[in-house]
Amino acid sequence: MTTTPRHYRHHCLKLAAVLMCTATAFGGAMAKDFLVSDQKAYGKALKRVKAGDRILLADGEWKDFEITFEATGTEDKPVSLMAETPGEVYLTGQSNLRIGGDHLVISGLTFTDGYSPSDEVISFRTDDDTLASHVRFTENVIEDFSKPDRTEQDSWVVLYGQNNRIDHNAFLGKTNKGPTMIVRLITPDSQNNSHLIEQNFFGERPPLGGNGGETLRIGVSQTSRTNSGTIVRQNYFERCDGEVEIISIKSEGNLVAENVFYESRGSVVFRHGGRNEVSRNVFFGNGVPDTGGIRIINDNQTVRDNYLEGLRGRKFLGALVVMNGVPNSPENRYHQVENALIENNSFIDFVQMGFGVGSDEERSAAPVSSRMSGNLLLSDEDTPVGIFDDVSGISFDGNVTNSAGFAAINADTTPDLTLERAENGLLYPAGASVDGSFGAPRDLSPIARSETGPRHYQKAPQQRPAGNVIDVEANAAAFRKAVMDAEPGDTLKLDVGEFELAEPLVISIDITIEGTAGMQGTSILSTKTGMFTLDAGANLILKDLSLTQQSGNAPLFHARGEIYRGDYRLELNDVSLTADASAAGAVLSADPATFAREVILDDVAVIGWTGSIISLSGYGLDGWYLSDEIIITNSHFSDVSGALIEFGREGRDESTFGPRFTLTDSQLENVGAGDVAIDLEGIDGLRLYDNQLTDTGTVNIRRRVLGLPFEMSGNAAASSTSLTLFGVNGKAIDASLSEGIQ
Repeated sequence: MTTTPRHYRHHCLKLAAVLMCTATAFGGAMAKDFLVSDQKAYGKALKRVKAGDRILLADGEWKDFEITFEATGTEDKPVSLMAETPGEVYLTGQSNLRIGGDHLVISGLTFTDGYSPSDEVISFRTDDDTLASHVRFTENVIEDFSKPDRTEQDSWVVLYGQNNRIDHNAFLGKTNKGPTMIVRLITPDSQNNSHLIEQNFFGERPPLGGNGGETLRIGVSQTSRTNSGTIVRQNYFERCDGEVEIISIKSEGNLVAENVFYESRGSVVFRHGGRNEVSRNVFFGNGVPDTGGIRIINDNQTVRDNYLEGLRGRKFLGALVVMNGVPNSPENRYHQVENALIENNSFIDFVQMGFGVGSDEERSAAPVSSRMSGNLLLSDEDTPVGIFDDVSGISFDGNVTNSAGFAAINADTTPDLTLERAENGLLYPAGASVDGSFGAPRDLSPIARSETGPRHYQKAPQQRPAGNVIDVEANAAAFRKAVMDAEPGDTLKLDVGEFELAEPLVISIDITIEGTAGMQGTSILSTKTGMFTLDAGANLILKDLSLTQQSGNAPLFHARGEIYRGDYRLELNDVSLTADASAAGAVLSADPATFAREVILDDVAVIGWTGSIISLSGYGLDGWYLSDEIIITNSHFSDVSGALIEFGREGRDESTFGPRFTLTDSQLENVGAGDVAIDLEGIDGLRLYDNQLTDTGTVNIRRRVLGLPFEMSGNAAASSTSLTLFGVNGKAIDASLSEGIQ
């Protein structure tokens, strides 16, 4: 262990490896503090502690430390495991913590720069028989402590036992499979648990690219009819984007209340079990794609007094989703919605809410005996309500809107309804004509970001930096130096001229590179090693540039990563791409352990390219995939030997945001001729319209299950361009590129 020398510590350590350094009166007895500096000393201290005692880990790095903390305290005199200085004890490498016993406190520890050798970083049991109860886990940090292989599963905090409190911790940066936190109910001693999860900061979790990216899961399907009684309140969920379920409730009797969900893609989901309540929560989507609200499945669920604003999710990710169930459903599928109560919520500036969502041959049981009343519904969308099955089993009354778009659920329309923002930062109806008996209550007080997480932990700024504009002369060395010196948010303005790169530029931050005088004025040329390498965290935007690959088989853009440590994003605007005859690489390819949140090509011209354009197929990745969404608009591709796009995923699970593909208002001439021009496997969302395809290869498309918009029409295709389209069930669908499908 390494640590900063201190006179006091040296004095103590001279006396003994484990030493009582302080003694304080505690309930009439002398409670002891054991300051320990290595793992052996910790083991000795653990054998000596009694009720009221504290073990203090000395400041510094503790590497490869698998801690077992098993002791018995009392309500008045708990046994504590603490950092000498909160935030100054770092558990790194192959480290974890197992907790067993009663009335314990763990605080001030930081797990980082490593991963657990087991499938639990913090386990509230030391073995199957020794659970943790009446334990407080407070002011700890787990950050960037993920297994190297994102497909290998673990969870950061796993709760067993009863009456445990998880408060004022920070959890952020998980990039591998498995919920960040789990409440397990596998034995009677962990049921009816009354756990309290409060005032924690759940920070960024990037998209996983597969199933198992929940931030919090309470129970599993096998124990979903078991009462958990867990309370989740006053936590801050910020950009928790792992998968479509931010909180997955798979048990009964739980309360999710007074939390803030900030720009988090996904929803709070009543996945299994009944008698749960989601109330007085605040959702700020801020227009971020795929931000969802609350999804209802099963019986006796209550959604009350919530505020949801700026959400952009559709179908399963709608602001409110009431699903269809499976008749006589097994526990791991979808039970029919029954006796749901949805009252006095505010849904403001959202894209869609849906009823009977997921209706198909299997999910044919529409909601019954349910009520939606007293809600405020405001959206500028033409069709903000999706009705996917019979909704006669839901009574709608007293819901107020300013839009005729809610006529499908009989909302009361008040055309002159206006809103004003109150001191609590939320919007409420204004004017004397509004009686205020609908929508979210005015006494909501969204918990502040600063009130969550450890006091010693400095959170990163919530807003992305604006950056500076930096002029770069027409010189390759100056260009490379500018990229290396750039700060997140900067824009590099390249002078007129050519910039020839001998090796790729590595991008790992948010950066814009912009040419002068349009794409004819500034050119970037690369040799056989490619032009840009994209690492985790990259958000590369290129504008008004001409790009040329001069030789070799390397891709122009390559997403790199032996292990997954976060997503990247690529956007090209007003960019032309050309390649010499000797260059045969793709424009964009990626390593299997990478993931793109979004790839956008807008007003891009590609002429004479001897490889593929986008190669992110996902073949052979067993359901994992390489990008959520690829968007190509207003672009021109001609004389491209390979495919325009190879993209998609295998499998049918409904936990991910994609893959989705858009191709609109674009021209394909001699693209993938005699072979495949567009190859889309397992696509959830598709917009393929108003394109011209001439002397172009086959278009292959296979749908997946989530049911996002799937539109294909208005494409002018020569007879040489054929379409093969398969549905979710693998059966061929009779459609054409011109007439298409909705």
